[in-house]
Amino acid sequence: MEKHLRKSQSLYSIGCIVFLLMIMMISIVALITKNIFFYYIILCLSFVIIIIHFRYIQHLKKSLLTLIEMCQMIIEEKAETFPLIDGESYIAVLSSHLHILNIRMQGMLERLHHEQNQLKNYIENISHQIKTPLTAMFLKEDLLLEMTQGKQHRIVEQIVFQTQRIQDCIEDLLQLAQLDSHSIEYHKKDYLFSEIIDSIQEQLFPLMEDNDVHLKIQGENQMIYCDFQWMKEAIENILKNCIEQKSHSSIDITCLEKSSYMKIIIHDHGDGFIEEDIPHLFERFYRSEYQSHQGIGIGLSISQEIIQDHHGSIYIYNDQGAVFEILLPQKETKNKYTVTIE
Repeated sequence: MEKHLRKSQSLYSIGCIVFLLMIMMISIVALITKNIFFYYIILCLSFVIIIIHFRYIQHLKKSLLTLIEMCQMIIEEKAETFPLIDGESYIAVLSSHLHILNIRMQGMLERLHHEQNQLKNYIENISHQIKTPLTAMFLKEDLLLEMTQGKQHRIVEQIVFQTQRIQDCIEDLLQLAQLDSHSIEYHKKDYLFSEIIDSIQEQLFPLMEDNDVHLKIQGENQMIYCDFQWMKEAIENILKNCIEQKSHSSIDITCLEKSSYMKIIIHDHGDGFIEEDIPHLFERFYRSEYQSHQGIGIGLSISQEIIQDHHGSIYIYNDQGAVFEILLPQKETKNKYTVTIE
């Protein structure tokens, strides 16, 4: 249902012109006759014009506030009672166009939501179809490992390794597809930073042991407002990237509380990134020619999208090794949080 603001501001301008013409005519008569009565009439008409102008300004202000309200409703995707300014003025025409824009945008959002749900179901079906044969392959490969020895056993181990890589790639691509479809429902609340890091260490322990890397953590008692599983995934991808550099023995992880945001700094002590690669590190499937570890180049892209979905930001730079800085708001917000790196 629409609410109309009746009256056209054109009436105010016409009224002002009429009264000005009347004042001009009476002024001419007053100059000719030199009658003081006409001067009183001019004074009264001037007062009326001031009142009309004041009312016009008030009406214009009300119309502009209505336009602001309309724009705010469009931005916030609200489909409730939409205000509409009635009349033939330019403001009324703009109001009508905003109303049409809102109707079209609501229709597009409904179609987009429907398509996102379809994509979500499609992704879940594909995931199930791919994981089932992979599970069967792992079971048969385990049997082959028990049945083979020597050179044949090493060949089967290579097959298992490549199958695991396929599974990892599928998991990464499925996560990327979920992020693209905006089908993820984040369940955010406050978590101890130590809870997230402990869970990640448990998951990455074999990789850390193989590469002889350990973590140094500061600020583990700080609280992070996030979805536990997805934030764990984002930080885990970053730590995997650091661990696989193989040119250092420790990674520093620091969590700092600022005035309105949390800063997480992940600093390895390796050779850092090639400077020309840094602007491209969050691009999907980007791989540097100097990159030594295996992967398809979407881990950092996934991390960035998860952090941005938390309305945070992530930065990469070199400082005696690679440094990742993550900025996260301390509470729910609708806008991306960015600050200048200190």
